[in-house]
Amino acid sequence: MSKMKRLATANDALLQIDSPFSEDELYDRNSLYDELSPKQFRARFSKGIFQPVKLELNGKTYTIQVNHCANPFCKHYGLEQMNYKGKAKRYKLSGNDADKVIICGNDNRDPGGIPSLNCTTRTMSNWSVATEIERLNRINNVVPIEPDYVFHKETCPLKTTPFSNPKDFYKRGTSTSNSQRYQCKTCKKLTNVLPDKKRNTGYHQQRNDVLVKFADHLVNHVAVSRTCHLLKMGRGTYYSKLEWLYRCCLEFLETREKRAFEKKAFDEIWVNTDKMMYVLNNVRKKGESIKSKPSSAEKQLPTQVVISSEHHSRYVFRADVGFDWEITKQQILDDTLFYKDDHLNDFLSKNARFNQYGIHPIKPTQNDTQTTQEYFRQLEEYNKRFVYVDGLHVNQTYTTMGHLWLIKQIINSPKWRFITDDDNSLITSINRIFTEEIKKKYAYLFICRVNKTLSRTDAFTEYIQSIRDLREWGKLKGIEEKDVQLLAYYFLEEQLKTHKFHKENFTSNGDTYNCYIKNPIEHPLGMKDRGKRIIDCLTDMTHLPTRILAQFVDKVNDNSVNAFLQEIRRCLSVLERPLVTSRGDGKSYIYSNFNPKYAQMSITILRTFYNFCQPVKIGNLEKTPAQHLGIANKVYKWEDIIYKR
Repeated sequence: MSKMKRLATANDALLQIDSPFSEDELYDRNSLYDELSPKQFRARFSKGIFQPVKLELNGKTYTIQVNHCANPFCKHYGLEQMNYKGKAKRYKLSGNDADKVIICGNDNRDPGGIPSLNCTTRTMSNWSVATEIERLNRINNVVPIEPDYVFHKETCPLKTTPFSNPKDFYKRGTSTSNSQRYQCKTCKKLTNVLPDKKRNTGYHQQRNDVLVKFADHLVNHVAVSRTCHLLKMGRGTYYSKLEWLYRCCLEFLETREKRAFEKKAFDEIWVNTDKMMYVLNNVRKKGESIKSKPSSAEKQLPTQVVISSEHHSRYVFRADVGFDWEITKQQILDDTLFYKDDHLNDFLSKNARFNQYGIHPIKPTQNDTQTTQEYFRQLEEYNKRFVYVDGLHVNQTYTTMGHLWLIKQIINSPKWRFITDDDNSLITSINRIFTEEIKKKYAYLFICRVNKTLSRTDAFTEYIQSIRDLREWGKLKGIEEKDVQLLAYYFLEEQLKTHKFHKENFTSNGDTYNCYIKNPIEHPLGMKDRGKRIIDCLTDMTHLPTRILAQFVDKVNDNSVNAFLQEIRRCLSVLERPLVTSRGDGKSYIYSNFNPKYAQMSITILRTFYNFCQPVKIGNLEKTPAQHLGIANKVYKWEDIIYKR
């Protein structure tokens, strides 16, 4: 029997996180908090930077430790902290309190060996990475509703239930909601139970008949007010239906996506990852007057959405908004007081993912370097943020790490190929989450860039010219090939015989090691709408033959993720591009999304529809992305998602 389900909450504990700090250390923090200055306090507990965090998901235990070298070409890449001779260590902590980094040092035990590359890696909070993983996992899950039934009167000697002992009960038909009704044979008490999903798909829902039309409006760029007018519903009903549809999509994905990925193994997987930025319409809460509480907070806040899709099928694995709408000011205050985060470095903070809002200002201690006036000024600025919409923005690197870590758990593949743009948060996240795969040469990272200043006309002209150039090159080489895609591959194979992404170096002992040199290659075949793309490789591929490397480079493009980004802009009215003002001298954000919770729901609903219901032509086959990927065998409809068919 399929039980009724609800959206998961923090109390459901789908993912368990163990605190990285012992009770003894927490006791020391409390006892030394008033005695030491902030600088002394930070120095005392800074060793916790390399302390891994354990988390448990689906019965398996994992460890999170991302504070290590993130340069795949460095000898220290992915290695833990280590003491050398004397005071020398593998990593040295440097930088100011707000922006700490670890710097790779040389091994003084082997002066003539392969040197470190003196890499500088920004520190992260392992604990905060784990909490972001927990959040992203939770918002994409549903759990069964487990009511506390009372099947017997207080005087009844029986304590059984019809699920464990059905012989103690009569079945007395169904209720008005089509749920089963039971009666105790001893005390005669009648009890209705929740209906299962097949019996009642509209439990506690009025106007359930409009859900299909509502879903069509949502993914076809119909504004909220227009949908309310056409379907004759209020704003409250609109958002109630949105949440209901979101839950239906999560239930559908639980059976059609999650279980399908558990059964399917891929020889290799190409993942296209990118971010979309939209401007959050920062609206004040009710009762927070601008006259009584003036604020310097930004009117429009950039909000990031991290998206990953499969390169060939265009299947979108995940799309996560970098915003936690459940975090409260009181939670941050409680954590700051309990863990003494205000006197610690950010890499030890549980809430480091919220940047400057992850630590609540605390009244200065006796040995504090902050004055009382500075404290009140800081507190006033801090409180201004909470005058606006509930929740806080999450640092994009933390969201990206959690996003990629969860994708790594659901996809069963030994070989990974990543394509992204030249974004540091994406690059460092891939290098830290897929460390072992990159070290073993099972994962490669490619960068794909285009000239965004080109107009469509110029891009198309460049595309036509690139075809002419390829055909001319083919004639000169005596290659009789009409397919320009094959000509582009042959051209790349020829170029890569001399073109190098990496430089080979030698040590005094005669050892060799490779270094990355920023030497991208231009793909010879342009794209109709964006011109030629520039491709670079950020992982070591010197062991590959030229023909294999040419095959990889030839495949690299960002069309897959860009296609879904365009769908978001065109289909979801609250996430469309900002309007141009009537004068044409600025941008208007009056229709922009002001609650990221509903942005996340809308994107997930669109992702479900895009993957399973919307056929796309790839080659000569017109199938849905899920069919192209091999996890579905038919085109689904809204009715299949909403009514659990």
